Amino acid sequence: MNHYDIIIIGGGPGGYTAAFELSESGKKVAILDKQPIGGVCLNWGCIPTKSLLKHAEIFESLNHLDQFGISAENINFNFSTIQTNNQNAKSRLSKGLNYLVKKYQIDFITGTASFVDKNTISINNNLITGDYIIIATGSSPKNLDKFPNALLAKDIFNLSSLPQSISIIGAGAIGVEFAYFFNALGCKVDLIEAQENILPNEDFEISAWVKKVFQKKGINILTNENISETTTECTLVAIGVEGNIKSLNLEAIDIRLSSNQHIWVNEHGQTSVENIYAVGDVIGPPWLAHVASAEGSYVAKHISGLDAIPIEYNHIPACTYCKPEIASIGQSEQSLKSQNISYKIGKVFLNSNGKAVAMNEAEGFIKILVDSQNQILGAHIVGNSATEIISQFSIALSNQLKADDLLKTIFPHPTISESVHEALLQLK
Repeated sequence: MNHYDIIIIGGGPGGYTAAFELSESGKKVAILDKQPIGGVCLNWGCIPTKSLLKHAEIFESLNHLDQFGISAENINFNFSTIQTNNQNAKSRLSKGLNYLVKKYQIDFITGTASFVDKNTISINNNLITGDYIIIATGSSPKNLDKFPNALLAKDIFNLSSLPQSISIIGAGAIGVEFAYFFNALGCKVDLIEAQENILPNEDFEISAWVKKVFQKKGINILTNENISETTTECTLVAIGVEGNIKSLNLEAIDIRLSSNQHIWVNEHGQTSVENIYAVGDVIGPPWLAHVASAEGSYVAKHISGLDAIPIEYNHIPACTYCKPEIASIGQSEQSLKSQNISYKIGKVFLNSNGKAVAMNEAEGFIKILVDSQNQILGAHIVGNSATEIISQFSIALSNQLKADDLLKTIFPHPTISESVHEALLQLK
């Protein structure tokens, strides 16, 4: 029976980040996963979807060349090539991860893992033991019983042709990204959300702006809707996720659960069984790859007895990669109102930004929320480069910087990011 210092169940960002750090500190580590390393992020999420979205962006731009004084005829796309390209991107990154697994002498065991007791795992009819175990099994999309034949997000990558029409149920980040993708390629899109706004977790002004832009693109948006049938060629369900715990046999170790099949953990990532930790989507929101990586790193340090900086979840940026891009961090205006927290707003529209206007990418705005002492409470961006610019505010919040501190920075000109400076000036 093989024994390890740490067994990690799940090879996504949380799992492999922990594995690499633990191996660097001299621990004997095994990663167990029934899928190739990389988790949902690499295999069906972050990476392949960004490839799809880039193809959609290029095709959309080519269909508006007249705005740049350029003409072209018979612009078309090959859907099979688009799918091949996103597979190639995934394969390239997968090779890099597999190289690191070998470099760090980590055992990667393919199979379905389940607990026998708090130190013993069964996989492929074999038993292995570990002093510590990290559960990093991620999450799976929820389905709707009334749409048994609906597509889930990962099914998009198995499509051999583009549907003529699609209904997307759920207008969170995943639903909005796929709505943009299919619309840009010429597919008729119905985007359906049960709540009052699309992107319900975003600041209300961001949601309203994206709705306006999407409607201009021809996307049919239905909110406050709980539909029972659709009339389009296919349906995509994107209503949220639940933790992947069904095959783990957690009953054998009596681990405490929270809602939606998620595992409860304390502030150190420990479950109710002291030597067992859990990270990433399986412990609940926010369901973001960079959160899983941060949690994996923190847990690795905690197991190794090293000092680790606790994760401040309110300082984690969220990004949606449609066009226009969306990025946010910290408090939204509606959350501040609900808490009766006073605030000031600094906001600038990108149609006043030199580079944005020159690039014909002037759709959007930057909105900064601060308290009475100019302490930054949140930032919300919609527009070109939003997912890159948001890191400035991640640094600011993580280091408790005030708006006045950021104003000391000289922003390069012309850039989209200098609109941050313009928004900050409104707070003086």
